[in-house]
Amino acid sequence: MSTPIFRVLKPGMLSTIQDLGRFGRQNLGVSPCGAMDSFALRLANRLVGNSEGLACLEITLAGAELEVLADCEIATTGADLGTHLDSEPLDCWQNCFVRAGQRLQFSERRRGARTYLGVPGGFLANEVLGSKSTDLKNSWGGHEGRSLLKGDLLAAVSLVGREERIRRAVRPDVLAEYRHPFLLRVVPRPQGACFPVEQKNRFFSQEFRIGASSNRMGYRLEGPRLEALPPEILSDATPFGAVQVLPDGQAVLLMADRQTVGGYPKIAVVISADLPKAAQLCAGHRIRFKEVSLEEAHRALTVQEERVAFGVIGRG
Repeated sequence: MSTPIFRVLKPGMLSTIQDLGRFGRQNLGVSPCGAMDSFALRLANRLVGNSEGLACLEITLAGAELEVLADCEIATTGADLGTHLDSEPLDCWQNCFVRAGQRLQFSERRRGARTYLGVPGGFLANEVLGSKSTDLKNSWGGHEGRSLLKGDLLAAVSLVGREERIRRAVRPDVLAEYRHPFLLRVVPRPQGACFPVEQKNRFFSQEFRIGASSNRMGYRLEGPRLEALPPEILSDATPFGAVQVLPDGQAVLLMADRQTVGGYPKIAVVISADLPKAAQLCAGHRIRFKEVSLEEAHRALTVQEERVAFGVIGRG
């Protein structure tokens, strides 16, 4: 029987168990879900010696507070949510060792939107269709298929591991992934013929604002209205990062919990290497889009994969 390592004192705005998602069943109507920022989740796992895809806690915006119930190694990555261990500030992008009785607090959003908390062995959670990610719409996976509530107990799969307390951190240059977060690169649109040249120019030349009704399914983009001809298409697959244009002209950036298919034209798709930037946006942020070639997108992803593979270093 697993030993709990955290008690939830405050769940914050939205805290869920996530891994890299459940893929291969989108054709059956199963959304992949998973971490909004897989780059940060993978590095959180590497910092505590895990394989990259194990379940972490995704904490959105701020307000979460956890009581430590057992001595444990942890790592936090992603957004700076004013993390404190008791009253002491805790740096992100490195591991540390916590003791029973301490409190881990995520008090205020300073930069970004989502922090990832990793523990050795990954968090114990319900596995559905090969993933422990929480599907909030279907109440699958994670912690009882829902976001965390006050009083919930969280356990690791296994706390058995290293005795030597190796200190690890992410190289500063690796965090170049998060520079210029308000410019997202996109590849040519899947339904390019639906958008006249003037509509494409409007999309790429003007600024959009993340709307207040945005969530893990998608971001409402407030800004110039776009016109697609026709305004609806035969439903097809919806990739992570697709920008759909609704019949009323509003654009929506589809995120991790997106629907599996959609019948609205897509004007662009954010490249995989820029999805971590998109994941760290929240209501009020302003963004622009820049079109790049498929070759450029592949090169950017190669660089990002190298940063994940070689970005964690030991430190004294």
